[in-house]
Amino acid sequence: MAGLIAAALAFLSSVFVWTLFHQAGMDLAGWEVATLALALLSAVLLRRPQTPPLGRTVMAALVALPVWVLFTLVPLPEGLIRFIAPARGAVEGALDGVLPGGGGAAISLEPAATFAAWMHLAACILVFLLVREIAWRASDRDPPWIVALPLAIISGLEAILGLVQFYTGAAGGTGAHGTFANRDHFAGLLEMALPFGAMYGLAVLRRGRTRFRSPLGPALVASGAFAAAALILVGAVHSLSRMGFFCALAGLGVAGALSLPRKRWLMAVPVAAALLFIYLPNDELIARFADFSPNSKADPLDRVNVWRETLPMVPDYAVTGAGLGAYESAFMRYKRLTASVTDSYVHNDYLQYLVELGLPGFVCGLVLVIAVMRAAISAAVRHASPSGRALGAACVASMTALLLHSIVDFNSYIPSNAFSFAWVAGLAVSVMFSSKPVSQPRGAILDVKVISRS
Repeated sequence: MAGLIAAALAFLSSVFVWTLFHQAGMDLAGWEVATLALALLSAVLLRRPQTPPLGRTVMAALVALPVWVLFTLVPLPEGLIRFIAPARGAVEGALDGVLPGGGGAAISLEPAATFAAWMHLAACILVFLLVREIAWRASDRDPPWIVALPLAIISGLEAILGLVQFYTGAAGGTGAHGTFANRDHFAGLLEMALPFGAMYGLAVLRRGRTRFRSPLGPALVASGAFAAAALILVGAVHSLSRMGFFCALAGLGVAGALSLPRKRWLMAVPVAAALLFIYLPNDELIARFADFSPNSKADPLDRVNVWRETLPMVPDYAVTGAGLGAYESAFMRYKRLTASVTDSYVHNDYLQYLVELGLPGFVCGLVLVIAVMRAAISAAVRHASPSGRALGAACVASMTALLLHSIVDFNSYIPSNAFSFAWVAGLAVSVMFSSKPVSQPRGAILDVKVISRS
């Protein structure tokens, strides 16, 4: 059984590397191969799952979200479309007399894009379930750190590639980007992996010592973990992504707040974050923070204008959404500034998902995120061992970093970063698997079952 789990983890890591080397999953052919590989691994590992069932609320949301996206692809009578989705009906009415109509239409404005987005969503759900299954089978004795380490190792290699690009001039002066096309998405991956390196080093140092065990081994392992975390952080700095750097520090701050006693973190975390923010950036990143002139490519007003023009779409598509992945088609009716330029993304994932999924789909996604965060926070404060609490804190910090970054970017639309987030989410709901029985808290937010091995 141990051999099967090791092989499954190695296979899953290989699929992740494959997506990174195919434009971070943006290459359609490469992502289709990755999706097929995930399906094959699921057929082997999830055919007879050993993990306990998820809570009813989480399971309902996990099923309802992909079903809702598929529903937006079902052809419906035009009269019904006009009733439940007036904005979509208006688009269909404008096409009358231009394109031959069949008396019906799908809710999605761009069915092909919605189906492709559904495939991405299904692949991420498989990653979530696979990581949860692997973590359950790997957590007989210790917290499943082995399931988290591939993310840190692969991200460390990405950081090395980015640094080589930066110092050899291959980045073209735009910042390190690794195998990504965009430095911000490269930083998005690194900020998710950073807490695992830092917290694993701390977990190793906190393990119980005995008089018969030399402290040299744990010290070397911890040093290696801290070095990997430092390498990832330096890679994020050289990406020259302002929000990536800020979110990396925010993730470390969250991990520190969950790991230290309150009196200590109230003093140590803000001071450490301020010092890192002041002294860690290089000259190029400092210049980017200073460059907010209206004529610069970094003008934040560009994104603010897109947000402002997108807001009227929210009530228009509140009931059904425009279709996952169909934002570009829906936005053309609302765009006023730079009308000749198309916008595929809002640079705010929450706003874009609200438009594309409508309130029903958005609430399903929100329920899942809250449930996963609750499970991770529970592990960070209630796990029986310091190592388990460190892993829970790393999961909370990792997800917090990307959730913050998603306010001003579209990291969750990049397949490899969505893959990573699903990996962390699967790990987050699995940390308590290795804990001794603990008391159930009163007033649980959601019915996520906190299951532990006795």
